[in-house]
Amino acid sequence: MKRLLNITFIVAITVLGFATVNAQSEFFKLEGMGGYSYMNLNRGVDPDEFNDDFSDFPANRVNAHGFNGSVTYNFTRFIGAKFDVTLHTHGEDFQSLFVNPLRTSPEGGTPSVNGTFKTSQSVYQYMGGIQIKDNEKEGSRFRPFAHILLGAAQQSFSVDETAPTSSQLFKIDSTDLAMKFGGGADVNIGKHFAVRAIQFDWNPIFRGDLDLGNGFGTANGVLQNNWLLTFGVVLH
Repeated sequence: MKRLLNITFIVAITVLGFATVNAQSEFFKLEGMGGYSYMNLNRGVDPDEFNDDFSDFPANRVNAHGFNGSVTYNFTRFIGAKFDVTLHTHGEDFQSLFVNPLRTSPEGGTPSVNGTFKTSQSVYQYMGGIQIKDNEKEGSRFRPFAHILLGAAQQSFSVDETAPTSSQLFKIDSTDLAMKFGGGADVNIGKHFAVRAIQFDWNPIFRGDLDLGNGFGTANGVLQNNWLLTFGVVLH
């Protein structure tokens, strides 16, 4: 109950702050958005790169789920500076005949083991750029918008063996150039509230070569072509 009251208090203060900033202008100067975000993620890891070690490896393109939030300061009725954050994660279990390059059998050679494995990936992105939208207070209820954003993606990808033994085979982290090109539409439902009915983005991430370690070689650099779909709530 106390936690709910704290959240309600924070939301109330946020709305009051937005209302105060916007009170003396004919257009909304400050806008905040938060909501659910779906990511069609190109993980940047080609299964063909692991054929020598795994008999089967999950697909490179997967569905990830997370959050998208942004704050926009509008310099004019139509143009604003936008700061945007997206957080997505994906995990997947798979079965495989695995050849560990670091293990050797008593008879010599590298043994093959039927095992259960788990992949885990997180993608956190921080961007800034320009949003174009009609921010007039007395304007249309339906507000389309477009934005161009540039920033960084912090990515983490790991593969763990969960059976018959438990161990982390490798984990890689990278910070890469990322961009978002897209837009959508908001529908005003009150003086200071709107619903982000839809937001669609092309989200390329430019990842370089990565050393996997533990005898797994190198993951080649790649352009990760990702697609984002977002729904949320907007505060003015």
